[in-house]
Amino acid sequence: MLFKKFLSQEANHTEEIRFLRGVVAGTVLVALVCAGAMVKLIGSERVVITPPEIKRSFWVSGDAVSEEYLLEMAYWYAGLALNITPGASTYHKDLFLKYAAPSEYGRLEAETGARAEWLKKNNASTQFAVRTYTPDKDNLRVAMTGTLYTWTSDKKAGERNATYMVGFQYLNGRLYVSDFKETSDQNPFGTPADSQP
Repeated sequence: MLFKKFLSQEANHTEEIRFLRGVVAGTVLVALVCAGAMVKLIGSERVVITPPEIKRSFWVSGDAVSEEYLLEMAYWYAGLALNITPGASTYHKDLFLKYAAPSEYGRLEAETGARAEWLKKNNASTQFAVRTYTPDKDNLRVAMTGTLYTWTSDKKAGERNATYMVGFQYLNGRLYVSDFKETSDQNPFGTPADSQP
């Protein structure tokens, strides 16, 4: 009788061990599948951002931005640099430099500072009315063509067609200005002649 009871308990323990081994194996398998899915998803997240005025949505991901985001940001930075008055020039310069790429900060500070000083010295204001955009998503830059209006005191001093290029660097999920310069209709991105196709 004791022998049968002993065999019965040993069989129960063996079944329990077998069952627990199966649970552990299943848990390990689920953990491996979850780990594989997480590795596959790393860097592929996409954040959809809606601007304050809803014209269109745009997105940013781990290593890229949408063309719409480039256009919206280029327009905003061009407004900071070109739609200014003598009184607001220092504020616009400081706000523009807040988003300057760290590697280009010194150069951009000198350029925007010189422009702000020129506006103050001449009591001039400028406004840039954009007509067309030419995005270059692969190189993170946008060329904008439009009319640049200039006023001295309260009199219109002139207007001319102009093209400006805004270049960006995408670092740590944030878009920084790396270049801002006037170019031409023939070469809207200001590419050196020897590197043009």
